[in-house]
Amino acid sequence: MKSMKVLMITVLMCSVMALPLVYANDQGGKHEWRGKKIQEIYNQLNLTDDQKKQLESNKQKQRQQMKAVFEQMKTQREAFRQELMKPNLDMAKINSIHAQMKTLQEQMADNRLNSILEVRKILTVDQFSKFTSLMEQHRHKPSSKGEHKASEHEESE
Repeated sequence: MKSMKVLMITVLMCSVMALPLVYANDQGGKHEWRGKKIQEIYNQLNLTDDQKKQLESNKQKQRQQMKAVFEQMKTQREAFRQELMKPNLDMAKINSIHAQMKTLQEQMADNRLNSILEVRKILTVDQFSKFTSLMEQHRHKPSSKGEHKASEHEESE
């Protein structure tokens, strides 16, 4: 249970670190707001310029990897949908596509883990500890837009 919580925190951490890149084309100040939040976290962690550069590089690499896998997943989902809509099901084809989709999901999880491990290498033990604490606080903080956080949703089920 504890290892699952640590994994969830680290996944959340990587997601938050990737936000500025994910929303780079977003309009209405969302990108600016998220960028400020990331800078606040960087400041609280007292990161060096070199650490900031390494983290930005890691985010960029993670984003590129995820984009490629997402595109492959999108293609496989469409192929899967098309196979399911055919009058005569080809179970071998359906199972093959499904296996490819599971492989892509595993690849995404591996990419996230590798990114987390890279962040762990960049930050000191104290910085990483503080970072996970900040991410946990952020995760439980109520949203100003009335949106529910994942933890709130899980608790209500």
